[in-house]
Amino acid sequence: MFRNALRLPFKLLGIPVSLDVSFLIVLPLFAFLIGSQLPTYLQLLGVRPDSRLLEGYTPYLLGLLAALGLFTSVVIHELGHAVTARMYGVETREITLWLLGGVAQLSDMPRTRGAEAVIAIVGPLVSLALSGVFTLLRGVLPEAAGWQFLLGYLAFINLSLALFNLLPALPLDGGRVLRSLLALSRPYLEATRIAAGISRLIAFALGLLGLLVFNLFLVLVAFFVYMAASSEAEQAILSEALRGVRVRDLMTREVKSVPPTLRVSELLQRMLLERHMGYPVVEDGRVLGLVSLENLQGADPEAPIFERMGKLEAISPDASALEALKRMAECNFSRLVVLENGQMVGILSKTDLLRALQVRMVGQTVLPRSGWR
Repeated sequence: MFRNALRLPFKLLGIPVSLDVSFLIVLPLFAFLIGSQLPTYLQLLGVRPDSRLLEGYTPYLLGLLAALGLFTSVVIHELGHAVTARMYGVETREITLWLLGGVAQLSDMPRTRGAEAVIAIVGPLVSLALSGVFTLLRGVLPEAAGWQFLLGYLAFINLSLALFNLLPALPLDGGRVLRSLLALSRPYLEATRIAAGISRLIAFALGLLGLLVFNLFLVLVAFFVYMAASSEAEQAILSEALRGVRVRDLMTREVKSVPPTLRVSELLQRMLLERHMGYPVVEDGRVLGLVSLENLQGADPEAPIFERMGKLEAISPDASALEALKRMAECNFSRLVVLENGQMVGILSKTDLLRALQVRMVGQTVLPRSGWR
């Protein structure tokens, strides 16, 4: 999802944390906006003005601390989702901070009825708890204007974060709760379609409100909700269509490979004759990498292909077809080498997956669910 994310050199509760490029842009922007509007914030939060807070770079330092506190709160919010998902046996691949907050990328969503609602609702509850903690600290700590501002701001922003996430729109937590509750009495795919439809209506309302009050950020959020809701619906269709299908069911077992010493011109000729656009590069039974037509662009025709081959992306034959499709999308690869016990047993292309997807989707319209194996 976030191809330009910078992974931090530590993990939280065993979960990698990354910063998207958009976060690196929005953090100083938030710091500037908060700092430049500090007198307004002091008035809204009921903080007694202190002229020292408005001198020199102090407002922008406070703005930076407030922005860092906001995004730290977002990480804790996402950790709440991750810890709860772990209780259902679902791991979190990564937590990413970006322009509009944070995203906990779960490896899967548990199919236990109501589990998605439990995982989703924990996020707003964590934010509400943080708001309460900051409010309590504000009443306990000395009434220094700087501390009063920071604690008051973080209490308010966490309360806002909790309430906003409770909106019944995918991919917000409220939308996931709505889908999970709908799925208690109807198929998951139908529940997703209904929730996505409601999400689009809410996105349209948010966008209209943003235009009326000239709030660009609200318009941006509305656009994100609309696009993400459509993506959720598509993902549900993919999950349903490919459920139960394994990589070994779709992979090509008779794999044509090439040696690393083969020249670029010879490989191009072979591609033309065999109508293959990619090959595993194999030496002494060991897969070194993949070489595709894209890797050969601008190459010296006499150069050996090992100089142009790409990174090896492998997958187990027992992995789900949906996982393979996700891997291809994340890595921007069109094929995966299938390895079992370190040996190549097949290759899976995006064409294989799309063909299976088309057949399964057509089959769902003409056969009962029990008719598929």
